[in-house]
Amino acid sequence: MRRFFGLALTLLLSSFLLSACDVPKPPPELPTATPGSQNPESVDAVRGTPVRIEPEREFTPLAVPPGTIYFVRSSGLWAIQPDGSGEKQLADLPVTSAPVPSPDGTLVAWLSNSDLYAVASDGGESRKLFSGELADRQRIGWTPDSSNLGFITLDPSIIGGEKSWYVPASGGAPAEINSTAYGAVPRGASYERVVQWSPDGYWVVVSGVNNPMQIMRWPVSPGKEGEVIEVAGGEPDWSPDSHTLVHTESINGALQIFDVRSAKATPFRTEQQPVGTGLSEYGQGPGPRWSPASVGTDSDLIAYRSRSNQSEPRVSIRRRGARELQPLPSLTNN
Repeated sequence: MRRFFGLALTLLLSSFLLSACDVPKPPPELPTATPGSQNPESVDAVRGTPVRIEPEREFTPLAVPPGTIYFVRSSGLWAIQPDGSGEKQLADLPVTSAPVPSPDGTLVAWLSNSDLYAVASDGGESRKLFSGELADRQRIGWTPDSSNLGFITLDPSIIGGEKSWYVPASGGAPAEINSTAYGAVPRGASYERVVQWSPDGYWVVVSGVNNPMQIMRWPVSPGKEGEVIEVAGGEPDWSPDSHTLVHTESINGALQIFDVRSAKATPFRTEQQPVGTGLSEYGQGPGPRWSPASVGTDSDLIAYRSRSNQSEPRVSIRRRGARELQPLPSLTNN
């Protein structure tokens, strides 16, 4: 009995002591870490490697050299800097052709229905340089010294007749460059009319609608043998070294390079993709363009309009001497 009483007393004292003491609680469960969490109790914080918060990516404009972009709104001719600043209206006249800045950047010219205008690139009063039967779908051109503008008019006295002219940018009477008469009235897709001087100023090319290009020495010497070269094609572009023209052949749309010095054409006819040949309406414009960095070698790049395997229009880029090389990747659906 005494032994039972002693055991009961021991158990009673143990219960009392346990109830009088604080029982330690287990540590709280750590929260689930989330990316970028700065919670000091997060797993990453405990380990000493917090996840850094990445800011949202925003559009960053490309670094561009100084220049001016001319564009057309319903209210007229406008200009803006490549970085989006300095937007300014230059003229409130209708604009019916692509605005073309002068090589020295001081003037910009455009067609306004039957009138040819020029205005200072920083704004001011527009100057009318010519008024008459201006042909539609034409790309006016500047002489390299920015002194003259070239343009094309219709000749109502001859069916299919057209004339090319140049007029001083400072104002004055226009002078004729040449005249042509088409054998047939243009129908369907056709080339843009072009008057374009070579960068060195020794040549000028005039290209009409569905008509051979005429390459002439500048200044023009009418009647002198060898002063005019006719080439089947349209929408030409001079190479920066003034030695060659790239254009689209008028018969099947094949790209051609015409060497003015040797009077030889080197057409691209062995494309490994259906580009540069049989382009139909895709070959009509905008015409091919040399890279501004071209130096007269086979590595020079040419951009031109083409068609894809799905017969969709696209812009392709290839090398000048790429008849034996793989074409560069194309910019589709442009």
